[in-house]
Amino acid sequence: MYDLDAHVAELYDQLITTTEDIALIRWLIGPRKGLRILEPFCGTGRVLIPLALDGHTVVGLDCARGMLSRAKAKVATLPPEVQERITLLQRDVLWEAWPAGFDLVILGGNCLYELATPEEQAQVIASAANALRPGGHLFVDNDHMEGELDSSWYDPPVCERVFPTGECADGTRLESRWRVIWYDAPRRLIRFLRQTRISLPDGSVVEREYIQQKHPVSAIEVTDWLTSQGLTIEHMLGDYEGHPYTNSAPRAIFWVKKVAPCLLYTS
Repeated sequence: MYDLDAHVAELYDQLITTTEDIALIRWLIGPRKGLRILEPFCGTGRVLIPLALDGHTVVGLDCARGMLSRAKAKVATLPPEVQERITLLQRDVLWEAWPAGFDLVILGGNCLYELATPEEQAQVIASAANALRPGGHLFVDNDHMEGELDSSWYDPPVCERVFPTGECADGTRLESRWRVIWYDAPRRLIRFLRQTRISLPDGSVVEREYIQQKHPVSAIEVTDWLTSQGLTIEHMLGDYEGHPYTNSAPRAIFWVKKVAPCLLYTS
């Protein structure tokens, strides 16, 4: 979706402006300085750039050229010493190798929702675990929904003015809608036909159409994926204010540690 048109990244920045998750990550990092941080699904750099400004060395991965191009344009406006701490890589996180040896990996902002199946999501959790050095941490942040797929995902079956919809600085306007074409509520799977109309400043119009599948994750699933990788859950939070997770919490946020392997001594 994010490579549908170069203007999608601009509309993304208009829509996603929250900083509360960044504040939470900073709180969890605490006084530690100069961490090596990896952010898959880094998008336009909303999370990654503030952490680089804090003095950390950051690497961002994303498969969308349009999102990375906008991130690179932002990085180019930063002081040279900050630019040197930022690396942006076009990378398909499912099919291409991840760099390793990080103090922190960030899977934030519902990024697991960009994947179509629980198998793909579990694979990304495993890749994140492998990218951590012993003693490193993983941050996982998703909307909270347990049980079957909530009916709000498929009722009504057609939604207008969904993302990407809006007007860009050059006058280009995007209007998008989606229609549910299949869902399996017990398995929490849903598939959409998404249609986008792009009206360009010269009066020409381009129509785009594609199919997208999503699997909204549950806290139970994420817990199972994390523990299967031998990771230790240090904090499970229910919102960006840092309140503990409950069954009614709006989010399911995990702060997880990769425990260093025990050293074996022989006499």
